[in-house]
Amino acid sequence: MPTFKELWNFAIEDFFTSTAIYVIVVVPFFLVFWVTFKNYFSKRRIQVKKRSNPQLIRKEIFYSFTTLVIFTVIDVIIYLAQKNGYTRLYENVEEYGWVYLIFSTLYVILLHDAWFYWAHRFMHHPKVYKLVHKIHHESTDPSPFTAFSFHPLEAVIESTAFITFAFIFPLHLFALLSWQMIQMILNVIAHLGYEIFPKGFNTHWLYRWKAPSTHHNMHHERFNGNYGFYFTWWDKWMGTEMKNYNETFNKVHERIAR
Repeated sequence: MPTFKELWNFAIEDFFTSTAIYVIVVVPFFLVFWVTFKNYFSKRRIQVKKRSNPQLIRKEIFYSFTTLVIFTVIDVIIYLAQKNGYTRLYENVEEYGWVYLIFSTLYVILLHDAWFYWAHRFMHHPKVYKLVHKIHHESTDPSPFTAFSFHPLEAVIESTAFITFAFIFPLHLFALLSWQMIQMILNVIAHLGYEIFPKGFNTHWLYRWKAPSTHHNMHHERFNGNYGFYFTWWDKWMGTEMKNYNETFNKVHERIAR
């Protein structure tokens, strides 16, 4: 059983590490697209009319750091469970081998994508939305800082995937970190407000299954539909993909080509 001092030290280290990763990922995207080169990338803006403002961005930053605190608390709980032998997390690659390490990383991404789609739809239920998800949707014109701008209850819901995965199947810490980095980067891109994926991406036989920035941006603008995160297949399968998604994506590239 870890001592209080050990738990406290772990919490401090975990929070500052998570915050550093957050800043390293989010701030460059914001500075490049929203500040330094905003005129250069103006044709890539998904929503032509900018509706975000400094006051909203400050609010997004506040809720983002609240989310990081909650994630730290969850990490401490997982750490405590791991030290008592309750989780399936492991540190020695040789226990399951490199093939399983790679497979488990990909498997977690697929599982998280399915979990996110259905959790996201749940949070849009009228009785849940105002209590949990409304804060995130105040950003109708999302910025990179929107990525972690959650109500505390939503932050807890977001963390349940990590909690579940840690207990149900073997997961190496490197696989866990890789998944978290991938989802953070894709989360920021989804909320970027600018389309960085190339023309034809949305209709290519393979790439059309990956959600570009436009896909999630439309969800923030119109609220219902396009619930997926990494991929578009759940929206396609469940009939929740917005009918004018391809048209909206193509219009952005028509502006870029002018």
